[in-house]
Amino acid sequence: MQKYNDKQNAQGIYIIFVVVQMILLALMYTIVYASFRATQLAVEKYQLNEIMAFAPTIIIFIVVPVLLYRTRKIFKQGRMMVAVLWMMALLSVFLVGLLMHVSNISQM
Repeated sequence: MQKYNDKQNAQGIYIIFVVVQMILLALMYTIVYASFRATQLAVEKYQLNEIMAFAPTIIIFIVVPVLLYRTRKIFKQGRMMVAVLWMMALLSVFLVGLLMHVSNISQM
């Protein structure tokens, strides 16, 4: 009979956390790509400034992997719940902000 092992359980939870992060990264990049294409169409249709129109999409494209890396470091420090809450909260803020941006530029 195998005994309870804290170290093995922590490694298992960390692997689950990393898999969830990869799924969320794929989901966010799918949404970022869709907003990039929507921004591209809005720029063509309304002759918008390309730098200002694409800035939020490019910023989120760069910031999401950095966020996931930072929350992974927090998770390894033992503050697991804090890491999960920060990750989910910031990704949802990025998602809502990106959708609001696309909505605003497409209704000009």
